[in-house]
Order: sequence, then structure tokens, then C-alpha cells
Amino acid sequence: MSLDENHREKLRDEIKQLESEISILEKTIADKKIEKETALAKMQIRLFLERMFIPYVDGLCAAWGVTPEEGLLTLIKENETIDNIAKNNPDALKELLSLPEMQVIITMATPLGTFSKEMVKDNIPILLDIAKELRPELAIILETPEGREWLTDSLTGLKKTLYGY
Repeated sequence: MSLDENHREKLRDEIKQLESEISILEKTIADKKIEKETALAKMQIRLFLERMFIPYVDGLCAAWGVTPEEGLLTLIKENETIDNIAKNNPDALKELLSLPEMQVIITMATPLGTFSKEMVKDNIPILLDIAKELRPELAIILETPEGREWLTDSLTGLKKTLYGY
């Protein structure tokens, strides 16, 4: 092997090494991006649950004179989704949506509005984990056979009600 061939071989090896390092860096960047997006989605989900979903369920159940667990069981068994209740009470919905704090929450959670039904369904485990952290009694949704589907339908419908898509 001549000196020139040695030099080319060495350059090829260095290029392969650099390409390998670039590939590792690209994967690291992609992983960090996913972590950041997941953290942001969790924050938005937490905000949505704390400021919209849980207070809405609490208010509904208080009006019915039942606990949140009893109210959720009733809603799930009757397949009465949150968005249907909102649509059937347009004045209350309009009043709720006119509150400045609701507009802030809706704006902050806007990325959730772009979730398709499949994306909502895929993220139900994350949502339920956060819900259980906030309010352990919300585990009733998981413990009820139709609970996940009810929550997916409720959230998908609520997303349409709030964001129009």
C-alpha cells in the first residue's frame, strides 16, 4: 500500500467515524425533542385537567348532588359525554368560555386541539396517570370497562367544541 493509499484509507475511516458520531448526535437530538414535546404535552394535559375537566366534572356532580365517582359512573354508563352536556347547555357553555381565565387555558392548551381521535386514544394512559395524580378517585374511569372509550369520546368532542376541529 502506498502512502497515498494509506492516507485515503485513514480518511475513509475518519469519515466513517464522523458519520457514526453524527448519527448518534442526530438520534440524541431527536430523543431530546421527543422528551421536550412529551413534557410540554404533559404540562398542557395537566393544565387542561386541573383547570377545565376536573372543575367541570365537580360542578356537574355538585349540581346533581353526587360524588365525582358516582357522577363519572353515571356518565360512563349512560355514554353521556362531556361535550354533549356542554352542547345541551349552550348558555352555561357560553358563560364558561367567556371567562378570561378560560380563554387563557384554552390558548395555552391549543396544541391539544390538534390531536386526532387516535392521538387522544394513544395518550389516554398519560392523561389518566396525570388525572390519578391530581385526583385519585378519577381512577374510576380506568376501572369501568367503557371508561377509556368514554373519556376518548368526551375529550375528542370537547376538543371540537373548544377549538372547532
